[in-house]
Amino acid sequence: MNPMSSPKSRIRVWLTIVALPFAVLSAESLAWWWNNPPEPEEGRTLLAYEFPPDSKESRRVAVPEAVTDILSCDASQSGWLDGGEGRKINVSYFEWNNTEKSGLGHAFGHAPEVCMGNLGSKVEAYLANRNFVIDGHELVFDVTRFRDKDGMPLYIFKLSWAEGMEGMNLLREGPSGMTVRSFQFKSVVKRWFPRHARVLMLGVYGARDDTEAWELLHRKVLQDVTLRKVKS
Repeated sequence: MNPMSSPKSRIRVWLTIVALPFAVLSAESLAWWWNNPPEPEEGRTLLAYEFPPDSKESRRVAVPEAVTDILSCDASQSGWLDGGEGRKINVSYFEWNNTEKSGLGHAFGHAPEVCMGNLGSKVEAYLANRNFVIDGHELVFDVTRFRDKDGMPLYIFKLSWAEGMEGMNLLREGPSGMTVRSFQFKSVVKRWFPRHARVLMLGVYGARDDTEAWELLHRKVLQDVTLRKVKS
């Protein structure tokens, strides 16, 4: 007698057939619930920056459409600031809103040496992070010293920001960095699935060292960086 033909065996087979898709659907439902935490009642705290109006000391320039297409960003700003004493500051700011992981990859996945290398600059040193605190939120700037195509020193300060992960250098620890597994583990444990990201990239030309460059950014740029409560 075929053991599979007994009533009990047939019941076990049918229970298995029914249970497998149920288990898969349950796991997927649980994953979706975990990956989509409820919207905070008080709204989200998002980084914001506004380039100053055109003047003798500031000049806004258009971000090339090819750049915004590659980055798939939702908003962008760019311009030049006069730092005095022959110094100048280049500002580039990008926003991603209600984005998915691909958008975050664009936000974190472009190290300064890539875009600056395309402009003829060469990395001279990777320097210590610089931290800027707003209302108790720590913003971490990655710092790189370059030599531009004319042999002059250039300091790049790049902030890669995502809601809920202040205090990290996401440029070096994010999806494109060496510690991707650590990043993914932290995001799962913290139930952190940001929908908004920002990049603020600042280039200082003509400064004697990174300390002078950072002090200049404090006076000319960082006072215009804010954190705002918004409702999604």
